[in-house]
Amino acid sequence: MEKEKWRKKRVATIRIEPYLAEYIMAKYETDIATGGVKIPPTTDLYFCVWEQMSRKRANQSEIVDGNLLIHLPFRKADTCSPWKDPAYYNYLSSSAAKEVEGQIRRMFNFELHRVLLENEEFGRKRRNLDVIYDFIHNYRLKSISSDALLKNYYRFRNRLHPKKIRQYKKSSSN
Repeated sequence: MEKEKWRKKRVATIRIEPYLAEYIMAKYETDIATGGVKIPPTTDLYFCVWEQMSRKRANQSEIVDGNLLIHLPFRKADTCSPWKDPAYYNYLSSSAAKEVEGQIRRMFNFELHRVLLENEEFGRKRRNLDVIYDFIHNYRLKSISSDALLKNYYRFRNRLHPKKIRQYKKSSSN
């Protein structure tokens, strides 16, 4: 019983964009007992969550409408930083949720843009829309449309390779 109570305390709930929550739940495995996403210790997201973990104060309320359960990191063997027991440091504030959401968004955009750029680099074997449909299918995304992802990619590509605006030259005819 004590072990089960400790296991439930190792999970934090946050509220992020629904498509990012779907992406991260499909990308990493979930703990069957708690339902939290287990983040591998080799990712930047793991360290982002580790840095944001804090003790819950008496005046802070629990997040009840969260859409993402995170299995908190447990780094007892790490001697470089102070040890944070997830049973006590099991709170992620709203600013911490924004940090975690930003990190997940960076991961999502990096992976989406990488897939689309690879398709472009190999001679555009498939249409961009087909690549996006495969991406949506792989990560079981339901709360974002393919048009939104395609627009996201086109904005990224325009920032990467901006179009040169042609100079207007008035011709003088005599």
